[in-house]
Amino acid sequence: MTPLQGFSKDLFLNQQVVITGAAGGIGRAIAAAFAECGARLVQIDLPEAIPPNQSGWIGCDLEDRPVLMRAAEQIKGPVAVLINCAGIFRRMAVTEPDAETEWDRTLAVNLTAPYLLARALIPKLTGGAIVNVTSVRAETSAERASAYTVSKAGLAALTLSLADELAPLQIRTNSVAPGDVDTAMGHGDPSVAATLVARTPLKRMARPEEVAAACVFLASPLASHITGSTLHVDGGFLVV
Repeated sequence: MTPLQGFSKDLFLNQQVVITGAAGGIGRAIAAAFAECGARLVQIDLPEAIPPNQSGWIGCDLEDRPVLMRAAEQIKGPVAVLINCAGIFRRMAVTEPDAETEWDRTLAVNLTAPYLLARALIPKLTGGAIVNVTSVRAETSAERASAYTVSKAGLAALTLSLADELAPLQIRTNSVAPGDVDTAMGHGDPSVAATLVARTPLKRMARPEEVAAACVFLASPLASHITGSTLHVDGGFLVV
């Protein structure tokens, strides 16, 4: 059974879905899942990551605030769903020389950009949904990854704040929190990945398509009375 089996092929028929980090492993799977459900996609990623000769893409360095704001202006409403998936992760101890720079960069991409993009799209999102891709690291530490951990914890907190603040506009805001996912980022350090899989009850990484299915569910009318929640796609990682 595929993760999307059971979802209607017209669940998001002709509805506009905006996805950041759409060229990455999880982002690509999310884009494919929404496309399979009939959505019209606006995909955002670094210019050098965008496939050549493809429409529906916006090249944007999310770390650059003016560039991000110009990208948001290119998105014409209405928007049914915003998926904040883009994220960066680099292991670096707080004592390393470049730690402060990495802190600023990680928080800019992983936390500030989702806030700014959500804020810019609110007028186009009335009645829509926001899904933030956080991480189990929002709730537990990771070795030499304070910037990433804090950025994802902040994004989880932002989810709660937006769920409360945007409810009068009927905009639902939720999070999907993956554990280790079978992507290039997830395989960054083989020894670390092996250790994490070993302590995961299901004994494997998530497939990107499994994370995508969770995003589709939370954005859809199937979750019409769910807001401010986090759906963990972690194979039970947090229960042990």
